[in-house]
Amino acid sequence: MQNGGFFISLYILQMKHHIPNILTLLNLFCALPAIESALAYNFHQTALWMSLSLLFDFLDGLAARAFKSDSQLGVQLDSLADVVSFGVVPSFVLYKQMHIFLPPGVIWLEYSPYLAFLISLGAAFRLARFNLDQTQSYHFRGLPTPSAAIFVLGIPFLIDFFGKEHFRLIYFIPLPVVLFWVMNSNVRLFALKVRKPDPDIWLKVIFLLLTLVFLFYLKLAGLSFVILLYVVLSIAFYYPKKFGKNEIQG
Repeated sequence: MQNGGFFISLYILQMKHHIPNILTLLNLFCALPAIESALAYNFHQTALWMSLSLLFDFLDGLAARAFKSDSQLGVQLDSLADVVSFGVVPSFVLYKQMHIFLPPGVIWLEYSPYLAFLISLGAAFRLARFNLDQTQSYHFRGLPTPSAAIFVLGIPFLIDFFGKEHFRLIYFIPLPVVLFWVMNSNVRLFALKVRKPDPDIWLKVIFLLLTLVFLFYLKLAGLSFVILLYVVLSIAFYYPKKFGKNEIQG
């Protein structure tokens, strides 16, 4: 019995190190039905699956720190999952939205929805840079991929809230290019992690309070406004501060 207990304890100890990777794979798993629902124009279901991806993306890092099981495998796996969850999923959301606004009979515009896939490319490039950068703990360089995904996810609900008649295809064509640039720019954005002491705490409190206001009045249509608020507050607070010489290289 004592030997049996020893092997069970050893098995549990070994399993603890796999929990973060299991959570990362669950993040990736949730992205797949999110793509399916986006293709079916079921954006409420897409929002549900993406919320689960965000939850598992948060929990895998939490578990890695709790169990002290950080590994290069986990880092690479997390980025691969995030490319799909926060790159491919929003690409298909915008792709399907752009199809709705295609004007009939304009052949050259039929290919414009493919521009939405630039979001996936931007996410992949940003995550590759992030993996090589050990300084983005309390500040980000460029818009994080989950934030870009949330911004795009809010667009269908924004259209429903204000009415389809207020939108045109031309509004969406430059959006993937802008998101690609913002994700991979040198724009400094605050992270929501709390540290002691935290000189940015008041900024984070203001952001969270205004986020609640947006979501209360606009519901899911407020998601895009929340990300715009995040970028505007960051630029307003940090400008004209620049990164130090040894800070966030690459």
